[in-house]
Amino acid sequence: MYHHREISPSMHRMNATYPPVRWGVDSCTRNMQIRTGVTTSLWSVLLVLFLLNIHNLLTRFGIQPKVRIIFGILATTFFIATLEFALNVQLINFQTPIVIDHPSDMRCYPADPLYLQIPMVIQMFIGDAFTVFRTWLLWDRKLWVVLFPVVLLLFIGQWIILMFVRAVGVNASYIAVIPVSLALNVVCLALIAYRLYKHPKLSLALPRRLIHMIVSTGALYVIFLFALMITAAIHYEYVLSLTGPISITTLIAISINLIVLWTGLPGNSQAEGLIRLPDPEEGEAGPSEAMTTFPTDPIIDLALLG
Repeated sequence: MYHHREISPSMHRMNATYPPVRWGVDSCTRNMQIRTGVTTSLWSVLLVLFLLNIHNLLTRFGIQPKVRIIFGILATTFFIATLEFALNVQLINFQTPIVIDHPSDMRCYPADPLYLQIPMVIQMFIGDAFTVFRTWLLWDRKLWVVLFPVVLLLFIGQWIILMFVRAVGVNASYIAVIPVSLALNVVCLALIAYRLYKHPKLSLALPRRLIHMIVSTGALYVIFLFALMITAAIHYEYVLSLTGPISITTLIAISINLIVLWTGLPGNSQAEGLIRLPDPEEGEAGPSEAMTTFPTDPIIDLALLG
């Protein structure tokens, strides 16, 4: 006696003839490989730089008031980059099926979800705010100098709110803030470079190679955003979708860690006291003397502490 064995729908699918879909599988695999490589490599570099900075700052300076803002910026940007890294790994895991019956079941998600875009724009806002703050300090706290960067910074902050409420119909994407952040950093980098090279006190107090390093490290983020803008202009969307949020988020933290690490290393600065703000607790400097003292930004203060 022969028993009739019922053939399941999945076996029908396995025995059926399907049109070739090899390109789709290769595309998904390639996309996940690129995203995995970008995610792990950038975050690994950031982790090493962050640990080196924490060790170097605590060993050399401790918890001084002028160093606390540096600690805060490093910790905040590292936390957001780590959150973006974890969310990116979760997305990669979600896109990778365990078992598929047919290659057409492989799903590709080229667009980054909203939960990856919001941390990136928040990180961009923090990094740009720190840049505007440094520019404002280097230019003797003159608001008119940073008026245009402040307007651009407010636009980025408003865009974060729009991304949170995108569920109600507002189509807000992180791509729109890339040219805004690029313009802000170009203006601030030009102002910082001009101030460092032309101010008589800074040009004499700081080594020339340290000034070169500060300007070149700040240009790292600008060059990267400019490259992303070129890829968007030639309609190569895969670069933005695969490397956009995680690369921007992590590179902001990496650029800040690089400038702090290089500035805080022994031998990259000169003796303390060449440019020094009077402490409010001392009460020795009068109002006129305090007004004429050159106000330095946290990076320059860190160099002078060395």
